[in-house]
Amino acid sequence: MANDLEQLLREVFGESLNRVTQFQSDQVKKLQAKLQQLAREAVKDEFTHLHTEIADLRSRIATLEAERARAAADSIQSSF
Repeated sequence: MANDLEQLLREVFGESLNRVTQFQSDQVKKLQAKLQQLAREAVKDEFTHLHTEIADLRSRIATLEAERARAAADSIQSSF
């Protein structure tokens, strides 16, 4: 059925159908390229955000470990 429609359009519009088809193909390629670019930028932004968040978590862990070590040292000192 799609072939019948295509054939009818070719008969009615002739060579201009090929130009429309080529234009459509070009537009789809441009759109796909733009979407890929946007996806790459979004992933890059997300990786940057995650990297920052991981660095913050590592810093918080280091602080908590230092506090725990101080508490353990204070506990040992108070027992003497």
